[in-house]
Amino acid sequence: MKRQIFLASTISGFSGMVIQMLLLRELLVVFHGNDLSIGIILANWLILEASGVIFASWKMEHNLRKINLFIGLAVLLAISSPIILYFTRGLRDLIGVMPGVGIGVFSIFYSSLLIFALPAFLHGALFVTVCRLWEQLDKRELDNQPQKGSSPVGKVYVWETLGHIIGAVIFTFVLILYFSAFEIVLTVSVLIILASIGLILCRRNGKDVKQKISIGLLLLLLVTFFYMIIGNKDDLLCQLSVSRQWPGKTVVHHQHSAYGNIAVIERESEYTFLADGIPIFTTPNPDIVRVEEFSHFAMLAHPKPETIAVLTGGAGGVIYEILKHPTVSRVDYTELDPLILEMVRKFSTPLTAKELADSRVNTVYLDGRRFLELSQEKYDVIFIGLPGPDNLAMNRYFVEEFFELAKTRLNKDGILVFSLPGSLSYLSSELRNLNGVIINTLTGSFPYLRIIPGHFNMYLASTSDSIMKADASLLYTRKLERELDVRLISYPHFQLRLAPRWMEWFSKSMQGATRNTNSDFQPRGFFYSLAYWNAKFSPYLQEFFNQLGKLSLKMIVFAMIILNLFILALRVKAKKISRHSIPFSVATTGFAGMVFDLIIIFLFQVIYGSAFHWLALLVAAFMVGVAVGGFVMTKALKQLKNKFIVFRRLELAVVIFSFVLPLILWKVSLYSSNPLMFILGKFIFGIMSFLAGTLVGLKFPLANELYLSNSANLSRTVGVIYSADLLGGWAGGIIVGVILFPVLGLWGTMMTITMIKLSSYLFLILP
Repeated sequence: MKRQIFLASTISGFSGMVIQMLLLRELLVVFHGNDLSIGIILANWLILEASGVIFASWKMEHNLRKINLFIGLAVLLAISSPIILYFTRGLRDLIGVMPGVGIGVFSIFYSSLLIFALPAFLHGALFVTVCRLWEQLDKRELDNQPQKGSSPVGKVYVWETLGHIIGAVIFTFVLILYFSAFEIVLTVSVLIILASIGLILCRRNGKDVKQKISIGLLLLLLVTFFYMIIGNKDDLLCQLSVSRQWPGKTVVHHQHSAYGNIAVIERESEYTFLADGIPIFTTPNPDIVRVEEFSHFAMLAHPKPETIAVLTGGAGGVIYEILKHPTVSRVDYTELDPLILEMVRKFSTPLTAKELADSRVNTVYLDGRRFLELSQEKYDVIFIGLPGPDNLAMNRYFVEEFFELAKTRLNKDGILVFSLPGSLSYLSSELRNLNGVIINTLTGSFPYLRIIPGHFNMYLASTSDSIMKADASLLYTRKLERELDVRLISYPHFQLRLAPRWMEWFSKSMQGATRNTNSDFQPRGFFYSLAYWNAKFSPYLQEFFNQLGKLSLKMIVFAMIILNLFILALRVKAKKISRHSIPFSVATTGFAGMVFDLIIIFLFQVIYGSAFHWLALLVAAFMVGVAVGGFVMTKALKQLKNKFIVFRRLELAVVIFSFVLPLILWKVSLYSSNPLMFILGKFIFGIMSFLAGTLVGLKFPLANELYLSNSANLSRTVGVIYSADLLGGWAGGIIVGVILFPVLGLWGTMMTITMIKLSSYLFLILP
């Protein structure tokens, strides 16, 4: 029975991790791959899991048939998971948002809350149920000996965490790469049903009619899930759900890769390729205005462009136009996700076939920024094929660190080219700040900057003043000399786009823009892009983001001083409040743990270009630490003489870790250009995630032991402590993802965490 309970706990952890990661990926498609949503999604999972813990803690006091409750919860999770996956893909239709239209912060919050409501709730409830199953068995064997109540919590916590770890590793290296989403979720449902059958069989009561009926129903459910997998009914569910995701569209391919989700939509022999729900290009008829202007203005501004680098976004027209220039001898084209070009070749058109088959094109499957760090080539023109700093992965191409790198990779008259959202009628404050922060950053590296205002603003940066002399006459002369076959570019078009009045209007409209700059560890570009995004799709949050942009570390420090004075006064006036110091400490540790986890994920994204493939592994490393910490503390509880002093020392260790973590990750970033350090850095990220989890894991069983000394009710103790942990994590995910990291950056965020933990430490040490 013990082995079966531990197996059920491990399967519960495995299922929770796989379902969470799978739904997170699916939601990122709905939310257009927005990094911000990762923190919100993980936070909402925690708060809903906490509600499940509270429910089960209350229910356990009134339910003597704990195995029946476990089976009921498990079966509900097994049945609901495929249904929830189906509705996740139709989420835009449910909340009334059309495909291709952005989703604001508030919509991300409540829609992810809606999707996670049942699975997260059930997963939290299963944890408490398994704890009580173990306690019930433990009491029988130990003849109801006192002071053993915390043991089930710690042991179940470790075994469930082990399930999380196994789930993260298998999901990353096997499931997401080789199986469809519905195959994955149906397989998880099978495991949950098997765990339920195992628990029933452990009761060994062959005369119990209800037991036989339960086993029969579970076997019927098991056969149904197997039939859906073996009979390819999962493919049917996939097709139906994708058709809901893109109503009225013919989706000819839909697949998760290591780096995201790739979909291909066909309409009258025209293919639109999407990455995480965002259209990246259309062939064979691309947006001709954008493609020709983006490609030819920069190429014609250079007297003789020979070597070209295109960092993502080159397929589907840009490379095709670049190759029209007869001086071009080499085009290095980078794409991080090989699946994108695999799909381009699978659904080939004359345009893509010609540009990718050209002998001058060298395709490299590598992050573009990393490619420049490793390359010894010098380029005449470097194109950044991204729409702007819309997420942390994109933001790293618009920071001072990248601009300095790009400058070293340009030839004498070399040009760096990119575009940002613009307008020829009105620049809102969000649009001013978005363009302003990048201009401030760019001018710190390049002495010459040519801006071509439009519905998308083109930026040409160089160390040579030649780009400032490239007027309409010169560009048109070079067009004729190179005999370019283009559909849009003409002399009147050059005159219109380069008319001085537009630059005068742009300069005047930019008055009052931010003076901030953008960097890897202070991603202001990402924040202003986020503000612009929400002004378009959630205008009711416009004032919120305007005020948020004014937040400073000084304000945070002042608020924390007030909080600490309040805590001091509260402890002096109300001595009884000291019993809440343990839950408060656990809550702030949960908050800090989520912050550590998110900071590690965000900085991994910044340094390595994508945390998507490593997301589950980084979470797994954190959970390994939680498991090790929980196991060590559970074993050590009997030997500890003064548990409260140990608890306070652990609290101080979290404070110290919040100092050490940013320093180590910052050092990793400084030496990431070194190939050995680039590889070693990934292990360092994993180690730091492990250590962060270990601190959380060490505190949880000890907190239960300390709190249980004032309460004989195990269910209530689990409910209070585990819920405090999860509630703190929820707050950390929301506040860090939306406020702290985008606004205050790495150092401001970690300083805030340090001050919060000092507050809880103060609460513990006051008499």
